[in-house]
Amino acid sequence: MNIDINLVEELKNVILTSYDEATKLDKNIRNKELNDIVTDVDMYMETKIIEKIREWFPEHSIYSEEKGKIVGNSDYVWFIDPIDGTINFAAGIPLFSTSVALKKNDETIFGLVIDYNQKDVYYAFNGQGAFCNNERLKVSNNEKLCNSILSFCLTSHYNEKHIRDILRVEESLASKVRGLRLIVSSAIELCWCASGKIDGVINVKPSIGLSSAAGKLFVKEAGGKITNLKGNKRDKIDTLLVTNGKIHNEVVENLKNTIEYF
Repeated sequence: MNIDINLVEELKNVILTSYDEATKLDKNIRNKELNDIVTDVDMYMETKIIEKIREWFPEHSIYSEEKGKIVGNSDYVWFIDPIDGTINFAAGIPLFSTSVALKKNDETIFGLVIDYNQKDVYYAFNGQGAFCNNERLKVSNNEKLCNSILSFCLTSHYNEKHIRDILRVEESLASKVRGLRLIVSSAIELCWCASGKIDGVINVKPSIGLSSAAGKLFVKEAGGKITNLKGNKRDKIDTLLVTNGKIHNEVVENLKNTIEYF
């Protein structure tokens, strides 16, 4: 298997097949970090995706949501979140996805996200644009924060500091934007930012970005901007601010006056 457009179709088929098979299983919901959960659907899909990637690219490393890191002998690392938005999925809330990305020397070169409920397949190769169902993506043209919709993350595995931070973000921005949305599937949120449905995404918890690696590539390829919450280039593990680029500085200025910890 080559890392080219044929990979999109082959990987999509693997993911959709494993999802169809997995959803015939009992969910078997179990707690993991704090009140976060994992299901047998997550585990089954992750196993099947990993098996296929190791068949195609046996030398590549893999970093997945449930199994952690499988070390290979190359500069390539796959990031896999089999169900991003597991709590939504388990509850029957139609906001969840599968996210797969490929990095080479810490640069994301390929990403694919499947939004099952919208029947949308997002993909991108570095430097070649981002697409949804083969239609090219472009971020929104909103130039003012007051006309913008932002999403932010508040989950059951946030610690007390992260909860305080995000509530202060919400308090600061609620009256200055058109809307704030709490979705908690970062892959979907970033796909929506890349396609211009929303104008930005905020995450106060430093993360390696397992579920956001593909989506960040989409936003970059669609003309958006990705930094940490200070507006600086992200470290390997960092906070996340993604926007259409036009409102980025205004969001950063608001966050400077809101969160004392950065």
